[in-house]
Amino acid sequence: MTTARAKYGDDEIELAFPAGVDVSVFAPKTATRDHEPLGIVARAVDVPIDAPPLADAAANAKNVTVVVPDGTRPHGARTYLLPVLARLARAGLGPERIHVVMARGIHPATPRRTVEAMLGPEIMNLLRPVQSAPKTPDMNVEIGNDSAIGPVRVHRLVAEADLVVLTGPVVPHHLAGFGGGPKALVPGVADRETVLSAHRLTLDALVRPDGSIRGAEGRLDGNAFYGALLRVARTFGKAWLLNVVPGEGEQVLGAAAGEVGAAHAEACRLWQESHAVADPTPHDLVITGTAGPRGDDLIQAHKALLRALRWARPGAPIVWLARARNGPGHPALLQWFSAGKPPRHLAALRRDFHPYGLTAYSLRRISKDHPVHIVSDMSRDLLRPMGFLSFQDPHAAVRYALEENDVETCAVLPG
Repeated sequence: MTTARAKYGDDEIELAFPAGVDVSVFAPKTATRDHEPLGIVARAVDVPIDAPPLADAAANAKNVTVVVPDGTRPHGARTYLLPVLARLARAGLGPERIHVVMARGIHPATPRRTVEAMLGPEIMNLLRPVQSAPKTPDMNVEIGNDSAIGPVRVHRLVAEADLVVLTGPVVPHHLAGFGGGPKALVPGVADRETVLSAHRLTLDALVRPDGSIRGAEGRLDGNAFYGALLRVARTFGKAWLLNVVPGEGEQVLGAAAGEVGAAHAEACRLWQESHAVADPTPHDLVITGTAGPRGDDLIQAHKALLRALRWARPGAPIVWLARARNGPGHPALLQWFSAGKPPRHLAALRRDFHPYGLTAYSLRRISKDHPVHIVSDMSRDLLRPMGFLSFQDPHAAVRYALEENDVETCAVLPG
């Protein structure tokens, strides 16, 4: 008997496989040497790419806004913000001239206790961070009009700052190729209409002409969505970037800073260098885990399901460990499961696009092309319209997939 482990929310599950099944575990391999995160970040902000050092960039600024990710991308902010704030202080900026804005896109607001855990009580008390306000028109200001997106409106504290420091971790992203980079500006701190307009560009990136699903993970070149976001950030002209490469826990494996496009490209290169993983090969069964907080709702956990497609042969079953303790992630997701069969759903998306409508289409189309055995805390009544086989026990889901399918090879993506 062979065993393998995979993430299920905050838990790690050990799964057993019978003799005769060739099981391969495909997890990003990270460096094992010790890293000093403050030193890594300090070097990045002091020796940036195609931009002046942060202390010099802020020297003539009357006010600076630092943008941080929301609770869906929590890695390391309380660590990497320390060198940033130290350089701003060196430039003569006191706390009253520094604002911190949490980029939530159109995600639900992050609970205060989570914000404090991410940023630390000192930053909470000293700088009093605020969250972007996608549904509050008076809190957003137009900063330009992009040829593909149209009018671009972002949070007032970002629009009116003399310098905006975009921060966050770099990880592969199913729509933009990689997270971080210009995403912190748009959709990060944009108003709802700007977010929706930008995400319309993801439809052709995620959906092939025949209606099947492909992920854009790891691909920046030729990605119209990413290209538009980068163009907006560069046109804005006040953005200065710091991206970190996350490791285990709060570990920082690398960092790049400076001009948005150049620094982001370097951070992506560092991620690929430090997270080497084998090229995808087709398997008879794929098991994909999702760790919290990325597995805390179905919208975020969907990214793990997209990753599984790269390892699954046509029609192969997928066991998706998506605990989703917070449910679907947004009520708007569920509304799209009454949009008719996938072709009608896609046509409705092209008429009236919504990001959660695209996620819903992706879930429905994947479950049409592959038997998806979902293990989740969500009720079967909610999951049934999505076309999934629903389980509450990971072991039962794996047993069922093995019994109902001819499985010789299995890929495990731990999550």
